[in-house]
Amino acid sequence: MNMNNEVEVVQLQEKKFVGVAVTSAFANHDPRRVEEAKHVFLNRKDEITEIINPLEYVCLSFTSETLFTYLICMEVTELKEVPAGMLGFSIPAHKYGKTRSEDDPYAETHHYLQENGISNNKRAMAIEVYKFEDPQWPNNVDVYIPIEE
Repeated sequence: MNMNNEVEVVQLQEKKFVGVAVTSAFANHDPRRVEEAKHVFLNRKDEITEIINPLEYVCLSFTSETLFTYLICMEVTELKEVPAGMLGFSIPAHKYGKTRSEDDPYAETHHYLQENGISNNKRAMAIEVYKFEDPQWPNNVDVYIPIEE
């Protein structure tokens, strides 16, 4: 684990998002599908209203044993208007292991959780926060892994 990129446990309140989703099977995953969804999101993000921070976008994900879903979104204050073809949803308050890392932030956070006897909440969504000006993975991305309370 890279000691320069410490993991901290944080509490996030309920959050609301509007964006584009893509679901893929692990066995036949084509990374271009995620890039296509991101392209659609970037071309349509100006249709989203009630944006909290116009300088960043948020990617959320969840998995099952065979599928994963990746959502590219803007955080919003309210879910009043969701553009056609987009998804609007909220996630409840949770505790998260948070890090930013030059290495794999998911591996580092899971290692930290395991070392500290903390369980990953597999029913909740992981969160990645990107800055539009420099969305370089993984160096400039804050990653939040949900934990059991």
